[in-house]
Amino acid sequence: MTDLSAFNVSHFAYGRDNLQIVDSLPGADDGQSVDAEADDDNGGGLGLGSLATSVLQLFYPANSINPTSDIPGGADFYATPIDLSDANNVTLEYSVYFPPDFDWVQAGKLPGIYGGHTACSGGDAAISCFSTRLMWRSHGAGELYLYAPKDKQTDALCSAPPQSVCDADYGLSVGRGSFHFAAGNWTHVRQTVTLNTPGQQDGGFVLEVDGNVVMDRSDVFYRDLSISSTFFGGHESEYASPKDQYTWFANFAMSRNA
Repeated sequence: MTDLSAFNVSHFAYGRDNLQIVDSLPGADDGQSVDAEADDDNGGGLGLGSLATSVLQLFYPANSINPTSDIPGGADFYATPIDLSDANNVTLEYSVYFPPDFDWVQAGKLPGIYGGHTACSGGDAAISCFSTRLMWRSHGAGELYLYAPKDKQTDALCSAPPQSVCDADYGLSVGRGSFHFAAGNWTHVRQTVTLNTPGQQDGGFVLEVDGNVVMDRSDVFYRDLSISSTFFGGHESEYASPKDQYTWFANFAMSRNA
């Protein structure tokens, strides 16, 4: 793969200069190669098997925090690789590699699925949109970072173990610490979103990490009516990347299940 054409990028919000397609990890050895090929036969979905031999490299400059900071890090783009206009159940998966000396600081955002309008982030009320990005926290702790109508979520979702935080100002942190991203190894994540019945708290979110189900919710409120990003995340300087850092992504696949 030499460009992002297979992703069918509809909007590149920022960070184009921070993204490169490279043949392998710098200094890669057998322990750092992509160890799982994407399945191109995935029910008519997007399968990027070529990413088993080439990877997306994301750059986070020192002192970068988020897209609105003076030093933007990572990248943010919206893609429509397959038609999801009337889909109810969609799966997105990819592999991500953090180097052994990666400094997690406090948090950072990773790709996910979105519905409704773009920019369903940054404090948006999420009344007519949703997004299901993943997030790393200190020491590589992982979570679902959910944007969806905040006052329509169940108490159970907002108290999902081992820790959840429903912040009215920004996104909902769900299942923080239910898994960890590995430093020095690939982590493969696979999320499946099932839209709720309009107006009901019955939406699904299943997250598999390296083949193990770490989150399985059936009480998410995504929408009242029928209707992707990565960077060091936060709005204060303590979230900033302390040095120039990279992550690598491979094995992207998306499928429409229903």
